[in-house]
Amino acid sequence: MSPNKDTVGLHTFMQNRQTLFCYSGPMTEDLLTTIANPVRHQLSDKETEEAVANRVFGVFIEQAQNIIRYSHQKTKSTGDSVGTIAISLDDDCFLIEAVNVVSESKRDVLESTLVDLSVKDQQELRKLYRQRLKDGPPEDSAGAGLGFIEMARRVKKFEFDFQAHEFGALFVYRGWVT
Repeated sequence: MSPNKDTVGLHTFMQNRQTLFCYSGPMTEDLLTTIANPVRHQLSDKETEEAVANRVFGVFIEQAQNIIRYSHQKTKSTGDSVGTIAISLDDDCFLIEAVNVVSESKRDVLESTLVDLSVKDQQELRKLYRQRLKDGPPEDSAGAGLGFIEMARRVKKFEFDFQAHEFGALFVYRGWVT
């Protein structure tokens, strides 16, 4: 059987990873609005402390919006951004993962930003957040420029990676929330 048709294997993989939610494909604001309620329901179904559920949900929304706004891979018919986003249980944490293609020209800036955020403590992140609010969004930002700062504030830790892809650089993000 071809790997594309291994439905049981996909099911087993998702169950073993304790995946609560996973979506891969074209992502739009309308779709995000539609899937937000089931994601919120899944988090509350796990009897998760409300503050933790809010952090997980916030990181999930930010990552989905990053896919919508910045994915360099688009559908041919509608031009919608393409990516993957998932929430899983990982020991005593929630793991939020996202994968999308970014242009090679944005890779270096994104990598530099994330490396900078990864070494800041909560107080430094809060100060940076306030400064960004005061200064306004960066020139090349499709949003307020607060997304990765906000995610860094909400996660216990995060990691990222880039891999070569036919449409640019495949950006892989993993954030753990407790």
